[in-house]
Amino acid sequence: MSKKAIKPQPKTAPKKPQQQQTTLTQKVENFLNNKFVIIGLLAVISLVFYSNYSAIFDKKIDLNGDNIIYFSCAKSIADGEGYTSPMGFEKTPQTHFPIGYPIFLAGLQKISPNDILFCKKANGVLLWLSLLLFFLLIKKITKNTPTAFFATLFCAIQYSLLQFSTIMMSEMLFIFISLTALHLALYLNEKIFLFCHCGFDPQSLSKSSDSDFRQNDKKQSGKWKNILLLILFLLNIAYIYLVRSWGISLILALGIWFGILALQTFLIFRKEKKSEISNISITKKMLFQRVILCFLTAFALLTTHTLWNIRQANCGKTESDYKSDFLKKKGGNGETMATWNDWKTRIEYNISGDITKWLPNVISGSPFNNGAKAVSGEWLRGILLLIVMIFGFCCLKRNAFWLIFSYLAIGMTVMIFYFEEYQGPRYLMPMIPFFIFLFFNGISNITGFVWQKLLKKENSFIPKIAVLAIFAIFLYPKHIKAQEDLRLSAKVPKWEYVNNPKMTNYLAACQFAKDSLPETIRMITRKPEIFYMFSGYKHSTSFPWVASPDSIISYLKTKKATHVILDDWYQHGYRTLFPAIQQYPEKFKILKQIGQADNQRMINPTYVFEFNDKWGYYGERKNGVKSGKGYEIFQDGRKYEGNFEDNLPNGYGILYLPNGQVAVKGQWKNGMMIKPE
Repeated sequence: MSKKAIKPQPKTAPKKPQQQQTTLTQKVENFLNNKFVIIGLLAVISLVFYSNYSAIFDKKIDLNGDNIIYFSCAKSIADGEGYTSPMGFEKTPQTHFPIGYPIFLAGLQKISPNDILFCKKANGVLLWLSLLLFFLLIKKITKNTPTAFFATLFCAIQYSLLQFSTIMMSEMLFIFISLTALHLALYLNEKIFLFCHCGFDPQSLSKSSDSDFRQNDKKQSGKWKNILLLILFLLNIAYIYLVRSWGISLILALGIWFGILALQTFLIFRKEKKSEISNISITKKMLFQRVILCFLTAFALLTTHTLWNIRQANCGKTESDYKSDFLKKKGGNGETMATWNDWKTRIEYNISGDITKWLPNVISGSPFNNGAKAVSGEWLRGILLLIVMIFGFCCLKRNAFWLIFSYLAIGMTVMIFYFEEYQGPRYLMPMIPFFIFLFFNGISNITGFVWQKLLKKENSFIPKIAVLAIFAIFLYPKHIKAQEDLRLSAKVPKWEYVNNPKMTNYLAACQFAKDSLPETIRMITRKPEIFYMFSGYKHSTSFPWVASPDSIISYLKTKKATHVILDDWYQHGYRTLFPAIQQYPEKFKILKQIGQADNQRMINPTYVFEFNDKWGYYGERKNGVKSGKGYEIFQDGRKYEGNFEDNLPNGYGILYLPNGQVAVKGQWKNGMMIKPE
């Protein structure tokens, strides 16, 4: 039987899987996530920052005394004299400002000694690096490149951030290391890195191939990298606390965040344990790691805090200045918070300022009158901004929500209860980038909600980008206008050219001390930091802001003061020193009067006095008037000894020359010699 020939079947090409057509939204998203586009956006942010920073960069040293203190303390560290303050009559340990930023400045001074401009520019570099970190952070937690771009772009032109990036203050370093800590925290949370993951299971060792060993070696090196990053994170946490006490807010927030993640993992672990799910061991390890992270964060804070307190105690500092500031009562009269009404008034004032003044100023650059009561329009504007920010907050992914919520909640709670005079953009500085981000995130998500839910359109980046761009076009000129004063100040080469008589009078007093007074003077002045810098590094100290005339005289005597500056630039001079000078005029000799009284502009002259506690009357008084036996030393060195009546020499008395020789003696009447011997 013949076999039938089998006809070969023609080969057919295998069917190619149908490729899904890429939508316009996906194309836009892919384009925005392209690494070259990201680099381009960062370049745009950098260029915008540089152009604005160059326009507001002021070569003059800022007259905020804190930055001079930082610089002088850093100089002491760089010169090997320890963390001391060189401005006072004796070099004493610095106990008010944390040591972190002076250490940073000391490193800069080692590179370029006594170069103030170099230190100011370094702060600008820190802000620029912070902008790059902030963009990457926001992109990471939102997966939204447009929001990250616009939020960072407006941080690059926000006037408070720009202003403090040209001053030798700790804000820029704090923002930079805070963002570094947040990046490290997010990274560590994503990785499995603890020691319990190291090594092979001994029972499976014999079954492992060469490729398994190579793969394990790679994992081992990755684990060591993560351990090093963990150490870096803990050192970063410790350093944050030493840069600014505000760092406690961020450290507590990170600890709380790790604690929340640990609690969430624990709940998952319990659920898996009841269900006997196979990957329960992995969940158990994740729980252990997050608990350890929470513990290590707290340990880093407590260790640094304890070591700093030990150092402070060894220097004689037993109470924190921030605690006393916290309890101050508004008004500057030395009163402290005592009743619930005091706290209620403070909370209402601070909340009103946050909503109606500070937040609108931070986000839109709108001006504000710090002393004026908020009007209804300001409340409406502030509440609308707050609603947008809250919406942006609620749209964050769960982990990012709890991280940022913890940080801002702790920070704003502190600010709401803190001293009223320590409010405003300067004290909100570490949170400013996050406020701007929440605003733009709110705008983006509100646009997405309207586009999808109300207009029933497909989710797309395009309308979000369009709306964000519209807001950017609207807000950009406002932020540039807010920089106006900074730009004008940057064009003035010297402070003496600024139209501020009170300030220029004080600087003229410092110049007089530099040119006309010896190095050995012991000056009492409201701002020793500014006096130190503008008097040629002469030494001085401040005075109690609230004290009676007798207490002021006693204080000057205790400090062995030789000179006093009475100025009108700072209110405490005429509030506290002036009454003492009025009550004891014979102890103060005018060396220099700068300026004239101007009642219309409410300007008082600035005086440089020579002070000598030995000058004046010592003897009997009746109803506060010089009467009876006594003696008086005059400012020219002469001395009268004898009888007084109605504040004048009356009766027998002797007048001595400065060298101690008798000039004249005999009978006096109303301060005049009438019958010499």
